[in-house]
Amino acid sequence: MREADRWQVPVFVTVRQARVYVRRRGRKLATSEANTLELSRVQHWLKDPVRRKTPPGAVLAAWNFFEDLARGLDAVHQLPQQGTVQNSAYEKLFEGECATWTRDEQRAVLELIRAGVELGNSCPVIVNLDSSVGCGC
Repeated sequence: MREADRWQVPVFVTVRQARVYVRRRGRKLATSEANTLELSRVQHWLKDPVRRKTPPGAVLAAWNFFEDLARGLDAVHQLPQQGTVQNSAYEKLFEGECATWTRDEQRAVLELIRAGVELGNSCPVIVNLDSSVGCGC
């Protein structure tokens, strides 16, 4: 959502908050399903990815979120270019086979996730107790 030349990325703690937010704007959620983004697990893994087991579901969700966030903010240039190595790493991640990543694949994943975390952290958080927690970029 764009407001006064600033991007607003709404972030919600509960599905109910998301439903209230979109209903107040005359819209509906695209799906009734709800998924959580476990960035704290991803950030914990990033602190020592060599010794810690990769949480595949959390990393996959973060990867998808960061790509969507970058596209939504017109900031795709802030994420690394995707190529064969990233595609291979993503496929293995999707299949839950990240233990078979090559060094190049792991490096590519770490680079993308770290860039995504940096992009997400560049958005100051604004708390709106009525219906959402927003991220003003």
